[in-house]
Amino acid sequence: MKRNEVRDKIASLPNGTIYSVTFTKKDGTQRLMNSIKGTSKGVNGVGAKYDAEAKGLIPVYDLQLRKQGVAENKCWRNVNVETVSKIVVNKEEFLIED
Repeated sequence: MKRNEVRDKIASLPNGTIYSVTFTKKDGTQRLMNSIKGTSKGVNGVGAKYDAEAKGLIPVYDLQLRKQGVAENKCWRNVNVETVSKIVVNKEEFLIED
């Protein structure tokens, strides 16, 4: 899968789909994050103070944090599209090419 298709692939998933994304964090470490598409948990209706898409970010809900007992509104994270290396949906792997 091409890098420019990552955002569209995640956006095209049906609501409720659990998927994982592997990416490189700002500090250079690899991270595997499990997320769910289309959740509104922890959303208060105000919205972010910035445009995630304009910054090349994808907002995702981190299921691992929620499982650890972190408050719902603290489980939202942003993934940089430029650092995504793999997406897994229903055991189907999509390796990202530059």
